Amino acid sequence: MIMLIDIDGTVCTDIKNEDSHLYPTADVIEGSLKQTNKWYDEGHIITFFTAREEKDREVTNKWLIDNGFKYHGLIMGKPRCMNDDDSYVWIDNRKVRAVTYTNVWGDLQLVNKNILTFGD
Repeated sequence: MIMLIDIDGTVCTDIKNEDSHLYPTADVIEGSLKQTNKWYDEGHIITFFTAREEKDREVTNKWLIDNGFKYHGLIMGKPRCMNDDDSYVWIDNRKVRAVTYTNVWGDLQLVNKNILTFGD
């Protein structure tokens, strides 16, 4: 699998771009380091995909490395969801699976849910 993993509020304390001076002090969310490194060690491609701005790439890389995260890539500048009603919709010609982080890290479980798709 190729995994795109958010940073703020997913693997560390939720810090907004406006408070970027706090990035170096972010706390690792319990279970996130162990699980992402497990996926890395299993051969999955781990890429962090964040709304942090490009100007914060160096501090973000340093934080990930200093906290022991194993990863292959870092994509900065993801469009920001500005309120709770916003959501990400990814349209691709390849299979896409989405997982919404809900405050618990662990192995992924297969569940049947309604999904959006193009139809007649």
